[in-house]
Amino acid sequence: MRVGDDFREWILGAEAHGQRLDVVLAARLGLSRSALRARFSAGVVLLDGRPGRWGERLRAGAVLRVPRLARPEPEVEVRYRLLAQDDWLVAVDKGPGAPVHPSRSFRTRTVLSKLRAELGDAALRPAHRLDRETSGVLLFGRTALAASRLGEQFARHTAQKRYLAVVRGAPAFTRRVVELPLGRDPDFPVRCRMRVDERGGQPARTELEVLARLADRALVAAVPRTGRQHQIRVHLAALGHPLLGDKLYQEGGRPYLDQIGDRLGAESLARLGHTRQALHAERLAFTHPGTGERLTLTAPLPEDLEQLLG
Repeated sequence: MRVGDDFREWILGAEAHGQRLDVVLAARLGLSRSALRARFSAGVVLLDGRPGRWGERLRAGAVLRVPRLARPEPEVEVRYRLLAQDDWLVAVDKGPGAPVHPSRSFRTRTVLSKLRAELGDAALRPAHRLDRETSGVLLFGRTALAASRLGEQFARHTAQKRYLAVVRGAPAFTRRVVELPLGRDPDFPVRCRMRVDERGGQPARTELEVLARLADRALVAAVPRTGRQHQIRVHLAALGHPLLGDKLYQEGGRPYLDQIGDRLGAESLARLGHTRQALHAERLAFTHPGTGERLTLTAPLPEDLEQLLG
C-alpha cells in the first residue's frame, strides 16, 4: 500500500481478481459495505482516474486509490498523574484511552498536547510511546538534547521496563522466557498487526512471571528485553494467554476491525473480557539525561485492572 497526504493506494494482487470493488475495499479498510458506501459516497478512483462502480469486478494489477477523508476527532478523556519533572524531563502515569502524541485521527486530544498546554512547554516531546489503551509510566524530554539522550536509552534497551498484564486462562508456568521472532502479519487487512514469524521475523525476547492466579485469568509481569511492536501482546497470545480486552490479538483481530469500523458492540467487549487491553507500564528505570543518576519510576495498577483481579 502507498499512502499520501490525501489518499491511500493499492496495486491489487491475484487474490482480488474477479472480486467486487466494494467487497475488497471494505475488507481492506475494516468497514461494512454499507459504512463504506456512506463514507465514500463520491466514489473511489481506479487505474485510469475514473470513479469506480461499487459492483464492478476487479482485475489483478489494477491500481485502487481511495481519498483520505477528514473525520471528527474522537471524544477521549486525556488523563494522567504527574510523577516527576525538572528542567530535563517530565514523567506521568498515563491513563488509558488517550494517544501519546498527535496523529491524523487525534490532533489535540493527546497526552503530549495537554501536557504542553498545562506546562507552557512547546518543546516537550515523548522519549518513547505507549499504545493508546495501555496505561502507566510515560517519559518526556523537555529539550531536544534530553529527548535524544532518553530516546537513545530506549533504542539500546538500557532503559528497563516492566509491565503488568491481566491475561486469559491459567498459565502452566510461574516464570518463563519467551524468544519468538516477530514480523508484520501480511494477511491482516490493516498494516498494524504483528505475528510470530520464525523465518523472517526480528528477534524478540520477553521475560514473564505469574504474580497472581484466578480460575480463568492471571496477573503476569512482563519484562521486554527487545523493543518490537506489540511484543508482550503477541508473545502472550502465542502462549495461548492473550491480554483481556485485546481486540487485535483475540479472535483473529476481528474486534479491532469492528472497532475502526464503528461497529464494536457490548457483546463483543464482554467476550473480550475488558473494555481495553489489560496492559500497564508499571515500572521504568533509566539514567537521568542531565545528572547521570539512575532513576526508577513506578505507577500502581489502575483501578480498572484491579477490578479484573477482584
